[in-house]
Amino acid sequence: MKDQTMTLTRRTLLAGTVALGAAATAGASPPRKRAYRRIATEEGFLSPGVLAQNNKTHIPGVPFIVDGGPGGGIGRVLTDLDAGRIAAMDADGIDMQLLLLASPGVQIFERATAVALAAESNDYVAAACKRHPTRLAALAAVAPQDPAAAAKELERATRTLGLKGAVINSHTFDHYLDEKQFWPIFEAAEALDLPIYIHPREPATGMREIMSGPVAGGPAWAYGVEVGTHVLKLISAGVFDHFPKLRIVVGHMGEALPFWLPRIDNRYVAMRAGMFGGAKPMQRLPSDYIRENLWVTTSGMNYWPQLRMTLDVLGRDRVMYATDYPFEKQAEAVGFVEAMPLSESDKKALFEDVAARVFKI
Repeated sequence: MKDQTMTLTRRTLLAGTVALGAAATAGASPPRKRAYRRIATEEGFLSPGVLAQNNKTHIPGVPFIVDGGPGGGIGRVLTDLDAGRIAAMDADGIDMQLLLLASPGVQIFERATAVALAAESNDYVAAACKRHPTRLAALAAVAPQDPAAAAKELERATRTLGLKGAVINSHTFDHYLDEKQFWPIFEAAEALDLPIYIHPREPATGMREIMSGPVAGGPAWAYGVEVGTHVLKLISAGVFDHFPKLRIVVGHMGEALPFWLPRIDNRYVAMRAGMFGGAKPMQRLPSDYIRENLWVTTSGMNYWPQLRMTLDVLGRDRVMYATDYPFEKQAEAVGFVEAMPLSESDKKALFEDVAARVFKI
């Protein structure tokens, strides 16, 4: 009976997805007026400067997006912040996108180039947000290669350009943000009351060969594990004890962290008691920091069992909708979520309220 119920639930969700996705793709009006905006909170873009520099850069083992030839391919889609993108949003039922510089952003370039391209990217996306103020918002790219410059650029991009926080594509030349050299970025974000979105990229060199291939490697597994590990490194380093008001956002239903919280706490307590050589004491349990300093988006993980558990573990005030456009299909993702057995108030929180509050949209 349980298996039959699960099968029926999957069929119901799939039917809803197909129906809503087809209606959106066809440009049809929704069957009823929604009481909420659909804000998608992890949507990719590239600036012309970053795309051009990508085309000049060749780093073995590091995937990044280049110009796709005569038609531009996905590079063209990512740099289009006007008619094409807005038309796709209209067709797929997305009211607003929060734009993030696509991974690995500026973090593969040498320091001076990275700092300059972060500013170029922020100017480019801010101009688009001004042209489409009800449809587009964005996070600022920063160059961790120069933490002082990154903090300064975050202030400029948010106070002068109106961007809504920062995006950092995880490690920078194999260095993670738990290292104190990067903490000026956290200091600036906390002072400005802005979130930092940690977005995946390929693992650092020491992990890359192990987590490789079509299943263990890339976005199927390695990217999420890499960011989840990054967050745990921040906790272990005392980042949230030092910056208690710091807000971190991660995608893909929390990069597996919500599913591991009891185990993480259990083993941390055991290690603190002396098992396996002991552990550095922290002010709180790992799960406390995750529940108080972390927000998650659904990007690429629009599945009911996982969403239900994440909502149960973190609460609806911590979870936001995202598509991960253009790497995921907008209409399909919207259809999945709209077909889920959520109340109207829960859908409003997921699609609009949490994002509006966290990113001040």
